[in-house]
Amino acid sequence: MKKLILALLITLPFVSNTQINWSEHIAPILFDHCTQCHHPGGIGPSSFVSYDDAYNNSGSILAAITEGIMPPWPADPNYRHFADENVLTPDEKNLIEEWVMGGAIEGNPANAPSSPNYDSNSALPVIDFSAVTPLNTSQAVTHDDYRTFVIPSNFSTDQFIDAIEIIPGNDDIIHHVVIYYDPSNTCLSYDAADPGPGFATNGTGGGIPPAAHFMAAWVPGKGPQFLPEGFGLRGEANGYFLIEMHYPAGSVGQTDETTINLHLSTSPSPREVFFEPVITHFPTTLDEPALIIPPNTEATFHATYNLNYDVTLLGVFPHMHLIGKSITSFAVTDGDTIPLIHIPQWDFEWQFSYDYPQLIHLTPGTAIKAVATYDNTVNNPNQPNNPPQLVTAGEETADEMMIIFFMYTAYQTGDESIIIDSNLHVNLVPKEHNASLTLFPNPCINELHWNIDSDINELASITISDVSGRKFDETFISLSSGKNLCHYDSHHLSPGIYTLSLKTTKEAFNTRFIKAY
Repeated sequence: MKKLILALLITLPFVSNTQINWSEHIAPILFDHCTQCHHPGGIGPSSFVSYDDAYNNSGSILAAITEGIMPPWPADPNYRHFADENVLTPDEKNLIEEWVMGGAIEGNPANAPSSPNYDSNSALPVIDFSAVTPLNTSQAVTHDDYRTFVIPSNFSTDQFIDAIEIIPGNDDIIHHVVIYYDPSNTCLSYDAADPGPGFATNGTGGGIPPAAHFMAAWVPGKGPQFLPEGFGLRGEANGYFLIEMHYPAGSVGQTDETTINLHLSTSPSPREVFFEPVITHFPTTLDEPALIIPPNTEATFHATYNLNYDVTLLGVFPHMHLIGKSITSFAVTDGDTIPLIHIPQWDFEWQFSYDYPQLIHLTPGTAIKAVATYDNTVNNPNQPNNPPQLVTAGEETADEMMIIFFMYTAYQTGDESIIIDSNLHVNLVPKEHNASLTLFPNPCINELHWNIDSDINELASITISDVSGRKFDETFISLSSGKNLCHYDSHHLSPGIYTLSLKTTKEAFNTRFIKAY
């Protein structure tokens, strides 16, 4: 190992003596975390795009973040991080509190970042397939309205989809959207039997043709779903997209036409990705005899799926109903536990699909486990029955489910090093000149190692920063031509996602790593 010259620079969160103001301190936070929903015409009940907007709603903003209601991100970031994680840091929360308590002043408007522009333009650089759902009028008076529309793919051969974008036509009334793909023509008879546009479903999988498979889900603020380059979800020839819209109670009379845009893989041999319910409440994985929750009780259930082949996980999507309280999934392999997702306070109204920021390799013999708790008492604010009734597994909203969809593919060497970015496909390490860098283990716990194969003799700077760009450490290492093995003590870093940057006069690398517990 080459001699490591340590120059540790710890940059603590810092705000100057300037009074906390909207222009310099609050607008960047709101633009990053809130205005995706809270903009004119957005699904949020008020806009936060301008200073006047934020000032007029400053009290409700503080209350929402203090209570942990906003921004909505059900997954516990202390258990597992995900791509596009919308979680306020303690520093950001403190800034908002100080701003509100200090009078919510504007500051110099010239110092504010440019306001984000929200329109219906596509974020996909190339669109290979686009369709619009039929004009539909919501029927949701006192109950939610779930409506599924049939769109023919017109695929003459099987295609692989590596990007899916959903653009709501009326995001004032769309709670969420789910896309299925029906390789049969069963959906046509469902559509024909219903007098309205599309056909009625129930939001929990009920009414969807049995052959249809899950593809994607959209919730407010979510951008396009990108798969890594060379990966794709299969759309069989002559199949149909099923677009399930959730219109919430009270939206009756309002109309909507929603657009879906797709990008098809250009890889000559794309790797097929599956998005399937690996964990279910059926006897195949449920450890208990059945999912039965007596009235006036809380109950916990467990499930196990034993892998007998190598897989690579790309994402996860848990699903429960109204009396669900929490759900957790983890993998156990060779005495090691790999956290997969933990939702400590389940909310039926905020069901997200989550992408892993770095792909996860699970080996044969791994047990994927899940634990779910349910509250069938009067203390549950989402209790559908008064008084509480016996609840069993079923497709209706007042029934219950314990399902975890995983997005996965067959493992290939190197998958665990693939990093997924929300705006790009995949880029491990931008390589310049004749050099390479490899990090391991990733995720790390107390120590991170890296191999640098270089063709120069030079001092290199290495910086460690978080996903917001805040720098934590800086070290220097003397490189020589050939292989260089280096070590970094990572025990002091909090769990999270970090970027390691290495720079010399000729080479530049940026790659992410995960600090686990």
